Amino acid sequence: MKRLLALLAAAVMITGAFWVRDRIDHGSSSGDGTSDATGGGTLVCATELAAACDALHSRHPDVTVRVEDVQTTLERLSSATFDPSTGQGSSTGAIDGWLVPQPWPQMVAEQRQRAGLGSAALGDPSATLARSPLVIAIWNDRRDVLATRCDGGTIDWKCIGTVAGTPWGSTGAPATWGSVKPGQPAPDTTAAGLLSLGEATASWFSSADFASNDFSDGAFRTWFTRLEQSVPSYPVSPRTPLDDMLFTGPASFDLTGSTEAAAGPAIAASRDSGRLTILYPSPLTTADVVLAPVSGSPAGGRLMKLMQSDDAAAALAGAGWRVDGQPLATGIPADPGLAAESNVPRAGVLQALRSLWIDVVR
Repeated sequence: MKRLLALLAAAVMITGAFWVRDRIDHGSSSGDGTSDATGGGTLVCATELAAACDALHSRHPDVTVRVEDVQTTLERLSSATFDPSTGQGSSTGAIDGWLVPQPWPQMVAEQRQRAGLGSAALGDPSATLARSPLVIAIWNDRRDVLATRCDGGTIDWKCIGTVAGTPWGSTGAPATWGSVKPGQPAPDTTAAGLLSLGEATASWFSSADFASNDFSDGAFRTWFTRLEQSVPSYPVSPRTPLDDMLFTGPASFDLTGSTEAAAGPAIAASRDSGRLTILYPSPLTTADVVLAPVSGSPAGGRLMKLMQSDDAAAALAGAGWRVDGQPLATGIPADPGLAAESNVPRAGVLQALRSLWIDVVR
């Protein structure tokens, strides 16, 4: 009898061991193909990714989500007080991973290197998780008139900067339109704003392969100053010029730069959808989103797994971002397709462009 009981006990222990090993190998399945083991940690999301991160948090409430402008996070990670081994700095709030468009992780690395900080704040970023082109939202009547003032009828940022601030009435449009009022999210704080500024500058140079020493060109400086000083206001994030256009109409802005992820769904759902058009300027820039884990954070690895999951892909796509294998959100067209290259200027060049903008506007 004792021998039988011992055999039964051994069988139970072996079965239990196999069950535990299976749970370790496969993660704690939630029953829907996702893994509970991927959760945990603090995910800091760029403002442009707030909707996607909120949706992801609703599926994974064990993940702490904090939404910040990119400049706030950049300064925290680049500070001498930030400890990559703990994800803590002098300011409140830990960070285990940063969900942000490129090239902000590279900006952190370059700023820490210039400051002589030996330890890397961030580990290798993920492959691109989602993309969104930088577009121009414009009122249709303004589009029709502006096309007559642009070479070949093609509206791009170079043309917009040339006519910015000039009266609409000089080309037969109603004088009540006032002057040409372009909009951009604030380039000193937001990813969308600085990427849009990079796209506009690439339009002037006909290529994204420009360098900071090109900014000394007198014709460029005149064009750049006209464009940026003609922007009526730079709304405080998270509010954008697109928000103002949809709320108050053309009196606020005639057109504005935006990510497609923000503009497409918002315009499609707007009562003014029939009065607005989304333009895809050339050369087209894309915001390519990655997850950059904090170098010494164990939770950073868990966040990496989470952001590579189907849940994360669905959350990003549902918020208007283009994700391979996911359906497009309402308002996001299949065309134009996106080129493999993002056409984003190099990290240091973008930083120099931000500084130029501050000199001109602030």
